[in-house]
Amino acid sequence: MNEYQNLLNRYTDQFERLRRQLRLLSFWRLVAFVLTIVFGYYYFDSSSVIFIVASILCFFIFLFLIRYHDKIKSAHLLTGALVELNRNEIELLGGAVSPYPGGEEYINPHHPYSYDLDLFGSRSLFQYLNRTTMSFGTSKLAESLLSPSAEHIIGRQAAIEELSSTLDFRQYLQANGMVNRNEEKKLNKIRFWLGAPRSFKSKTAYQVLLIFPLAAITLTLLYIITGSQLYSSIAGLLFVINLAISFSFAKKIMSNIAASSDINRTLQQFSLQLGVIEKQQFNADLLKKLKTHIRTDSSSASGAIKQLASLFNYMDIVFNVFISPILNGLFLFHVHVLYRLDRWRDTNGSRLIDWLEVIGEFESLSSLANLKFNNPDYATPDPDLKEGIIVKSMGHPLITPAKRITNDIDLDDQKFVVLTGSNMSGKSTFLRTLGINLILARAGSVVCANEFRFYPYDVNVSMRITDSLQDCESFFYAELKRLEGIIANLSSGRKTFILLDEILRGTNSNDKHSGTVGLIRKLVAMNACGIIATHDLSVGDLATEYPSYIANKCFESEIIDGELIFDYRIKEGVCTKLSASYLMKKLGIIE
Repeated sequence: MNEYQNLLNRYTDQFERLRRQLRLLSFWRLVAFVLTIVFGYYYFDSSSVIFIVASILCFFIFLFLIRYHDKIKSAHLLTGALVELNRNEIELLGGAVSPYPGGEEYINPHHPYSYDLDLFGSRSLFQYLNRTTMSFGTSKLAESLLSPSAEHIIGRQAAIEELSSTLDFRQYLQANGMVNRNEEKKLNKIRFWLGAPRSFKSKTAYQVLLIFPLAAITLTLLYIITGSQLYSSIAGLLFVINLAISFSFAKKIMSNIAASSDINRTLQQFSLQLGVIEKQQFNADLLKKLKTHIRTDSSSASGAIKQLASLFNYMDIVFNVFISPILNGLFLFHVHVLYRLDRWRDTNGSRLIDWLEVIGEFESLSSLANLKFNNPDYATPDPDLKEGIIVKSMGHPLITPAKRITNDIDLDDQKFVVLTGSNMSGKSTFLRTLGINLILARAGSVVCANEFRFYPYDVNVSMRITDSLQDCESFFYAELKRLEGIIANLSSGRKTFILLDEILRGTNSNDKHSGTVGLIRKLVAMNACGIIATHDLSVGDLATEYPSYIANKCFESEIIDGELIFDYRIKEGVCTKLSASYLMKKLGIIE
């Protein structure tokens, strides 16, 4: 936290200094503009050369101050984002709720585990991890949690390890993205423009048009040199012809402007994010591989996108009623810009989305690297087991350290656990804790544990089942379909880790017991690894039937001074103390 506080202090001072600088520049910019007008007025009033020279000089100072003001404004916005993200990190380390998006669009009750483990939504794991700023980054981070690749775990671990030590890189990548608001809406415009037809059918048509501006410029210069009215008349005619040619391209010009409206700054921010990546040297193979995707034959990806932003910016000049007629009458300015846009799209159009996906991948990896940086005591998992999971001092990452209870679990020799315990004793929290840490491990992230050795299983969870009136599906049938999916996954030969919490709740006790025992026997026969939590203590008898495969674990409670106390520590054996009747009596529900 001290490092974040130091950065917050530094960037806050810098932010205030830039704010004062902006105010000063705004004042002097106004002064330069007023002096330009005043000196121009005195020139026309007195015809003194000194006034026109002063007016022109003030005008150029005015233009310089506009550009410099824009530069300082960009730095001010970036510094403001750095202030915001460092303040956020301090508050998050203090236990505050994350202000970042929770990925609600990825909530899917039919996913094998994400809905049951609360991966997405308010106060979710995704929201806790998320430091992405663009849709590509958000989707890459979600993908790493929803469908990670086991073969890439080691490579991702190395990348996350390296990124965790590059705080400035990660913060500048994030801050530049934070400046880029409403990015998804603007991305749709970019996609539309990439798919639009070319403005020129061939290069030859463009080259023919070059004759007119060349002739107009030449004749204008000849008129200035010689003063011949003939040159003036022909140059004037060519000026009108050039305007007519430009007008014939009006539809294409406006089409490009419509596609590019309000995305110049977005492209500039993408360029800055790519520039941050291009300047950083990496050692991890995955990071070096990602960096190769943003190289071009002639320039950097950041330079290419910056060029596109400039071209779109030039298109907006068409609305300047003073400058646009001159530029198009003499140079066919917007025709040239259209051609350069065609060339840019031909050269880089197919790569633009790939470049943005690279930013997204870096944002995703940086989010996980941020978790490691903020939690230096978290362990890097070791995917070295042929089967099973061995965990020491494992806790839930979303529970603050002051309140977090940690537990050990060994699913190496005995690969299935029957977990019993009274209500509120911590069974469901333990299942989610193990599930979330396993998901993090499969994503290449650090985990909330001192040691975490595992086989990178597929994960299937049945903890929170929902019925569906729309699909005419009952709660009980929805649960059976989830269990059917687990069996199907095992039948396909995929090694699967299973977490089940109080299954078959929608049936009577005898039927529930029979179904639970039958399911566990089938899971054992299919060599499944996992945990089933249940209130049915007799299910624990299966440990006697399968002593080398099934272990009994439990959470217990105690009554101390008339209060029900839970220590949330996992213990060996079957639960011996129940709490439901005691709590009902305490609340006056029963006698």
